[in-house]
Amino acid sequence: MATESEKSLSSRLSVLWRARSITVMVLCVLLGIGVITQVRQEPTKNLAAMRQDDLIRLLDELGRRNDELTTEAQVLEQRLAELQSGAKSSQAAREAAQEQVRNRSILAGTVPVHGPGITLTIIDNDSVITAQMMVTVLEELRNAGAEAIELNSRRLTTSSWFVREGTTLIVDGESISSPYVFNAIGGAQTMSGALDIPGGALATIRTAGARSTVTQRDDIFITAVRQEPELKHAKPQDKS
Repeated sequence: MATESEKSLSSRLSVLWRARSITVMVLCVLLGIGVITQVRQEPTKNLAAMRQDDLIRLLDELGRRNDELTTEAQVLEQRLAELQSGAKSSQAAREAAQEQVRNRSILAGTVPVHGPGITLTIIDNDSVITAQMMVTVLEELRNAGAEAIELNSRRLTTSSWFVREGTTLIVDGESISSPYVFNAIGGAQTMSGALDIPGGALATIRTAGARSTVTQRDDIFITAVRQEPELKHAKPQDKS
């Protein structure tokens, strides 16, 4: 969508083009009147010779001026086309940048999201689930194309970590307890199939004595978000 300044410039160019057209029309009328007036004001001269000479001269002048106005109009049209093309390119660049920011925000877990996916529920009454088992679940979901993951109302990202302290399972520094509920947005069938492969994450969990269920959903809302880290040292490298 064109900006206000671009719309204003386009409008001015349109007005200028109409003004040029009117100028040509007025010039033609005035030149025509000039021919008649000049002929009438010089009755003592050879009318036939004067009419022909004056007409040729005036027609030449009119043709020259018309060519100038036509060239100027073409230049203005070209500039308008360039501005419109530039506006479209700028809009496309802005949309691409916005899309990139949106995708990075989703992957960083800094914005709420929703979409199709699965809910994985793990019930561990005997505290048999290890930190490594949870890491394996997280990795299998990511490898299966999960775009956003939440565990017990905590957003998981590439920097998430697990540790087991006694009977307590800790994720990203916060303790969580059974049931462990993963919400993952992505291809539901692909993620379900990846979790259920023989010897995979769920097979290991069930062998350990915990229970798990996977439910495919048409729309999952993940509202948990993470704060963007404050970077103190790293800076973008100058491409030049």
